[in-house]
Amino acid sequence: MPSRLFGVLMALGGIAPIMAPLAGGAVVSNAGGWRGVFWILSGASLLMFLAVLFFIPESLPKQRRRPGGVAATLQAARSVLTDRAYVGYTLAFSFACGALFCYIAASAFLLQNVLGFTVGQASVAFSLGALTATLSSTANTKLVGRYHPRLLLRIGLATMLIATTAALVVTLAGQLNRVLALGLIGIAFIGIGQVFGTATALAIERVPHAAGTGSAVLGTLQSILGGVAAPLVGLGGEDTAVPLFAGMAACSLIAVLAVLLTRGDTPSPGVPRGDMEPSASAAI
Repeated sequence: MPSRLFGVLMALGGIAPIMAPLAGGAVVSNAGGWRGVFWILSGASLLMFLAVLFFIPESLPKQRRRPGGVAATLQAARSVLTDRAYVGYTLAFSFACGALFCYIAASAFLLQNVLGFTVGQASVAFSLGALTATLSSTANTKLVGRYHPRLLLRIGLATMLIATTAALVVTLAGQLNRVLALGLIGIAFIGIGQVFGTATALAIERVPHAAGTGSAVLGTLQSILGGVAAPLVGLGGEDTAVPLFAGMAACSLIAVLAVLLTRGDTPSPGVPRGDMEPSASAAI
């Protein structure tokens, strides 16, 4: 089932945010400062390129491959962007990513300036948030065998919205402390872990005839929202958590509203049922 596979993928991807702050600190301290980080990233990128070039074969059968070119790309993009349910799932995923990027961008301000953690404590707290999302994604791979991905998506989005809104209200009331902040962020990350795998799978299931283009559009929108959300949360200054939680709550709300576009979700017209995964046509 795609939702289970994407859940595994997101769980594996969650290892990086857990290790990155600790590894980055070690590199900066012991491997040539901040320039060492970029040298290591360059080397890792080269290794990944060589691995893809020489060791990973094309998995798509020849009979299902499409010709390239600008015209074919634009046609495929139009086909996915005119699918209302695909757009809904993609927006839900992308704005959930926007909430995550809000936290990533402002986490240092929150953890150190507002909550008073040391640099080491802040790194551990940040890693715990990533670990929570990873464990949630891992649990999602088990839950999709019992519950429909659409239900899990809605539960995840509702969890995000409730937790981020509560964090915003507590902050505005001047009652934010370490326990409430970390607890509510942890609950939000549980929701994020449920959203990522299910929303991605449901979006791609809508466009099996153009899955590559669907994935590209999803990734592009995710990156755009991440780039927009990150600087916005810093506009309020370094000593307040209001912009952070306002941004996370706003992104969560838009993600919830985006799911309204998926009402009546059925397999894409003109796509043979044999090309669809069983979960794509199941009702909640």
